[in-house]
Amino acid sequence: MAITSYKKNGQTFYRVYVHGRSSVIRNIRVQRSKAGIESMAEARREEKKLTRQVFEQVARIESKGITWKELVHRWEINAKNGLVGKKYSVPAINQHVNTLYNHTFVWLEKRIRDLGRSDGRYVINSLVADSYRVSSIKSIKGSINKIWNWGVEEGLISEGAKSPVHGLVVESENNKYKPILTLEEIKKLLYEAEIREHPWRKIWAVAILTGMRSGELFALTWDDVDFDNNIIRITKSYSQRIKGIKSTKNSDWRNAHISEDLKNVLIEIKSECPDGVNVLPRLGGWNCGLASNILRSFLCRIGIETYVTFHTLRACFATHVLASGVEPTKVMKMGGWADFKTFQIYIRMAGIDVKGVTDDFRVMPNLNMTDNVVKIR
Repeated sequence: MAITSYKKNGQTFYRVYVHGRSSVIRNIRVQRSKAGIESMAEARREEKKLTRQVFEQVARIESKGITWKELVHRWEINAKNGLVGKKYSVPAINQHVNTLYNHTFVWLEKRIRDLGRSDGRYVINSLVADSYRVSSIKSIKGSINKIWNWGVEEGLISEGAKSPVHGLVVESENNKYKPILTLEEIKKLLYEAEIREHPWRKIWAVAILTGMRSGELFALTWDDVDFDNNIIRITKSYSQRIKGIKSTKNSDWRNAHISEDLKNVLIEIKSECPDGVNVLPRLGGWNCGLASNILRSFLCRIGIETYVTFHTLRACFATHVLASGVEPTKVMKMGGWADFKTFQIYIRMAGIDVKGVTDDFRVMPNLNMTDNVVKIR
C-alpha cells in the first residue's frame, strides 16, 4: 500500500496503490489503484476504501479455492515426489497432466468453486464431437476425477464437492456391435498375405491364433515359448507411452496354448531367424501406431472392405474360438480378459448365449407330403 504524489500542469496530485495477497492461497493477489486525487487527506480516505475492497475481494476468491491449473500443478509435484498415495511413474504422471492441459484447457484459469456440471458436459461433448473413442473419453474422465478426488483429500476442495464430470454417462462400447472378419475372410487374409509374402503375414497369423494384444506380440521373446508343453507364457507388453517394455494390461501373466497351426507358424519363424531374440519381426510402423493402417490397406487390396483395426484380430480370435464350442472361461484366461462384463460382447457376437434355445420349441403342424400334394391339387 502506498500513496505517491506527482505533478500535472503545475498542480500536485496523489496516486493510491493497494496490493493484497492471500495468506492461505499464495497465488491469489488483488491490486487496486486510483490517481487524480487532489489532497493527502482525500488520498488517505481512498486508501482505506481500496484496502477494504481489496481484502474483501481476496476473501471472495479464497472461498472459491485455487484455480484448476494450480490444482493440476500441485498434484503433479506431489505425484513426482510420491505423495499422492499411489506410486506413479514419471511417464504416467506426464500423461495425466498433459491429458488435462489438452482437454480441460478452458478450465485452467477457473476457480474450483466455479467449476460445475456444465463445464464437465462441455468437455465431454467436445470429445464426442471430435470423434474420440468411448474408451478414450472414459480415460480422460478418469484423469479428471483422479486429480479432483486428490484435491478433496488434501483439503484443497470442499468435502463432498463433486467433480464436474461426476455422474456424466459415456455410452459403453461393450454394447455396440463390433465388426469382425468372418472365418472365410480370415482364411483369405492369411492365404493372400502368404502367397504375396507380405512382411506382416506372420504377425497377423500369431495375433489371430493367440488373441494376444499388439503390445504383447511386440514384446514376445523366444524365452516365452515352450514347445515341449505347447505353451506361450505372456508376461510383458510394449508401451508406446513409455517407449519400452512393461507388464501386461492387467499386470498379470498368463498362458496361451500353441495349436498345431500356431506351432507350424512359430517353427517357420524360428527357422528363418534361428538366433533372434524376439519372436516376431520389429517392422516399421508397429511401435508408433500404424499397425491398423497397414492391416486395413492390405484388406482393401484383397477385396475385404470391413473396417477393422489391429485389435480386431483379437476380437476375431475370441468370437470364432467361442463359436467353435470352447468354454468362455478358458477363452478369457488365454486372452487375458479380467472383466466378464467386457468379455460378454464376444459371447454375444459368437451367438453361444442363445445357441440351442429354440431347438425343442416346435409349433408348426406336422403334415406329411401326401396331404400337402392333395391340398395343392
